[in-house]
Amino acid sequence: MNSPILSRRSAEVAARFGAQAASYEDHAGLQQDVARKLAGMLPELKAPRVLELGCGTGLLSRHLVARYPHGQFVLTDAAPAMIGECRRNLARTRARVTYEVMDADAAGGHDDLDLIVTSMTLHWLRDPVASLERLRTRLAPGGVLLFATLGPDSFAEWRTVLATECLPSGIPDLPAIPGVVEEEHLRPITIRFPSCAG
Repeated sequence: MNSPILSRRSAEVAARFGAQAASYEDHAGLQQDVARKLAGMLPELKAPRVLELGCGTGLLSRHLVARYPHGQFVLTDAAPAMIGECRRNLARTRARVTYEVMDADAAGGHDDLDLIVTSMTLHWLRDPVASLERLRTRLAPGGVLLFATLGPDSFAEWRTVLATECLPSGIPDLPAIPGVVEEEHLRPITIRFPSCAG
């Protein structure tokens, strides 16, 4: 794994996630559900060159290597401990995988990709719209950029409850991303939870 220079924000986020890497999946039900739904949207590709940003412990990575047994994968995360967990979780796979510690805000070094995928990572980036534009230029002709992220209306009930108590939600605000993707390819992923009121 390489050791990049991370932006201050990325280093802070990486430190928080890295500190919880060993137990992350015990508390990542939402992320598991989103990864599963995003995996259901993966395109048909024979032997793709795949870049995953924010691989974490490998929740989406497992789906990728299962779906594309002849693919070449570069799995990245800003937190070395998360990459360590991903490597452990994929230890039995025969897929051609390389792991890189990478600041997704400055993702570079990989071009001519058939698939770039990221799940629940964009909202942590300094400028998600600029990052999507930059990633799009790394695709091979006909390549696919597939992502799942929070939108401006995500966790509306949570935000409302906390706002009535004058408390921050702790959820990064992500603006709508018009013009970055073709609208007909946008599909919401909605996951419903039982009421906490009992």
